[in-house]
Amino acid sequence: MRRLSVVDVLVGLCLIAAVASPWSISIPPVHLAESFGFQTPLCWLAVIALVAILFLEGRSAVIALAVAELVIIGWFGWAMLVVTTPRFTSLPFPFVGTDLIGPGWYAAAVALLIAAGALVKDLDDRDAPLGFELWVLTVLPGYGLVRLGQWARGLVWTVLFSAALYFGSTDSPDPALFSDYGASGNVPPPMPRWPEYVLLGLAAILWVLSIAITIRQRRRRFRVVD
Repeated sequence: MRRLSVVDVLVGLCLIAAVASPWSISIPPVHLAESFGFQTPLCWLAVIALVAILFLEGRSAVIALAVAELVIIGWFGWAMLVVTTPRFTSLPFPFVGTDLIGPGWYAAAVALLIAAGALVKDLDDRDAPLGFELWVLTVLPGYGLVRLGQWARGLVWTVLFSAALYFGSTDSPDPALFSDYGASGNVPPPMPRWPEYVLLGLAAILWVLSIAITIRQRRRRFRVVD
């Protein structure tokens, strides 16, 4: 029987938090109800995929990672897009996608980063040749570089991106504020959102640069091999 590792425990704790916490918050004026992880099918799909990363090997683990990425990144993309629809833009409050995302999503995102790191370590330990998993990992800022053996450099990109995303999300009002105003069918008064847009824009730039640098490093490696 496979023994549990520290990574298994950390991912497990994050997944428990993801299941037990909201993935979306309540905003009554736009008919958005609070949804906990255990009420959200996509959360369960992410949980299954993340657990599979730890217990499967090779291509199967990489496919599980791709599924987890699709769910977690897709949820963020949904939030960023839905606030651009008329039901949100018709209200006086300037919504940003991170306003809608609950702490459960962030817990799942942390679990994704830990599980992806464990996968890279396993591939390195088995001296697995570079394959399509490099591109799956490159979706996560810095992880493509980590797969190429540049752990320190890759993790710097991961930390910078994560910090920009996290601090950008802290600009969102407390979910309780939306709930309090929503009880009377209202939303909070307008507030400046440019700090969040700046930080989220910085996160997007770091993400694109991370992909570009990974592609360049891969080309250099294969040029040297040739």
